[in-house]
Amino acid sequence: MWLEELSLEGYRNLTEQSVRFSESANIIFGHNGAGKTNLLEAIAVLARGISFRTIQDSEILKFGATHFRVAGSALNERAQVWSARVYFSPAERKHYFLERREIARRSLYSGWLPVSILLLDDRRLVSGSPADRRSFLDESLSKLSRTYGFLLSEFRKVLLHRNALLKKQAGNNEFKVWEARLSELAREIATRRKEYWKRFLHHFGRMAKRFLPHSELKLEYKSNVSDEEDYRELLEQSREYEKKQGFTLRGPHRDDFRVLLESRSLRSFGSYGQQRLAALALALAETETAISAGITPVYLMDDVAAELDDHNTRLLFDLVKSKGQLFYAAANPPLNVEGKRFNVKQGSIRQV
Repeated sequence: MWLEELSLEGYRNLTEQSVRFSESANIIFGHNGAGKTNLLEAIAVLARGISFRTIQDSEILKFGATHFRVAGSALNERAQVWSARVYFSPAERKHYFLERREIARRSLYSGWLPVSILLLDDRRLVSGSPADRRSFLDESLSKLSRTYGFLLSEFRKVLLHRNALLKKQAGNNEFKVWEARLSELAREIATRRKEYWKRFLHHFGRMAKRFLPHSELKLEYKSNVSDEEDYRELLEQSREYEKKQGFTLRGPHRDDFRVLLESRSLRSFGSYGQQRLAALALALAETETAISAGITPVYLMDDVAAELDDHNTRLLFDLVKSKGQLFYAAANPPLNVEGKRFNVKQGSIRQV
């Protein structure tokens, strides 16, 4: 799948326009603040329904605009055209459309166009919060399975119900139905995460060896509920304590993973450069896992090579070359990367 055309309206500083792209490489350049990252973000919003920069849709609105609209068309491997659209206004909230049909949930919309996002500072995957890593893992898995996205959405909805019961100090009988459903969903989510994790570990090992060949880099998954524990019993046992806290403390929504360097936490003991390369290995392992499942990724890269040396820059582009569609944004893009070039100036995108 590759993005053929993108149309924008009311989106940050970008002018109302339509742009047609190359199915191979698209190089986006311009001065800082011109709108390069906004263009990548708009593609991500079209593909996933959410931004990689903010959770507040109102922040995306152009100053003075009443709404934003991102629409596009993509071609799959059989040259079939897919169309999609994301619309948001403060009054009407957000709506998702795929093939002219409205999709009720983002979890069922996200991933129709399989984007892989690589940013200049992706160290949050190593040094950021557990929520950052869970989001990375869940988005990666949702790209391979719409069912997983649905399960995750259902789990979050049931979790909100249980948390509401905890806050209002509800009687024990009110919890039983919700906890039974939460337990079913948690078991299915855990099973699918384990299956994905095995495949992901293989590809991460390969990428880590490429970028940090002289270091022993490993991943450790930290499940909040062990295989030996009965999650439904845990929910029941922790109920009284969690009523005091007002939210559910145990479950897959609290899982995490960490990167280890020579058996020690890279977050605590690694250098900036090591964390940066490890994060790059994580992002590329995600794309390689998708490729192994028969999915062709769309790479969104925001000045990723700016802090890489020549060797790692060449390695990066060699790894993504010919594996999917590339969008690379930078003030000064690498000269050795060939492709369709776009200059962004004051929000206007022009092919040069």
